[in-house]
Amino acid sequence: MLTATLGGLIKDYRIKKRLSQLEVSLRIGWKDTSRLSKIEQGRVGKPTRPTVDKIIKALELTNQEAGEFLEEGGYLPTDEEIKRVISKVKDRIDSWPCACYLIDFSWRFLYANKNTSKLYQFPDQFRKDIPSLKISLLQFAVEPDKNMTVKIWKGDDPESLHPFDAAQILQFKIEQHSREADRWYRNLVASLVKNDAFRKLWNNVVPQNYHKKMLDYEYKRVILTDEHKEEWTIDLHVTTAQFIDDSRFSLVMYFPANQQATDFFTNS
Repeated sequence: MLTATLGGLIKDYRIKKRLSQLEVSLRIGWKDTSRLSKIEQGRVGKPTRPTVDKIIKALELTNQEAGEFLEEGGYLPTDEEIKRVISKVKDRIDSWPCACYLIDFSWRFLYANKNTSKLYQFPDQFRKDIPSLKISLLQFAVEPDKNMTVKIWKGDDPESLHPFDAAQILQFKIEQHSREADRWYRNLVASLVKNDAFRKLWNNVVPQNYHKKMLDYEYKRVILTDEHKEEWTIDLHVTTAQFIDDSRFSLVMYFPANQQATDFFTNS
């Protein structure tokens, strides 16, 4: 059944716009209010994306309101929406002096700059394919060797670092717990539990072990060996900035936290 939260959001917007159920229903092309009433009360299944687009148009939502609405409903950005956002932020991401990439609320990896590829040692072709692959960041927790050859730890600060795989799964479980009923969530986890390492970690890591204090900040340590066989220990501040006009998208931006990190990216 449709969550009451989404139905309530539709009602809130309708009241805010001073529209009756009948006015909205007629704008959509429905002959009476019964369907809209059931949606607002959470008594029917989640509307399809085409239906949601009609509701958004009928409610005359701004881009910001539409983004909030679609995120609340768990509607993943379409390919066209992703392309549009990439075109808006591509120059900013590419010019960022450290690693920087674009994700959506479901943790899909959508675009990255060259510094991200350098840090995580992504193959050139993989970086080019990122927008079409839309790989979940959760997949990197158990399948790093396919595209990364680095060692990673993450936490609140240098004294609270945890191995990347367990920390990534714990973070996902906590931050996405309200999405467990969404189709994209179920499909992602179902595909990953086929991996023995993932299944073991997924069953063993528990939210009680998650002590991250700030939602939009983490401390990372990446250890890698470059093409000259030189080992680098790169400490980083990582922060996330959510889009104002479509809250389903975020930029993940890295900042050097030690001299090796500064030197590593300065020599890019």
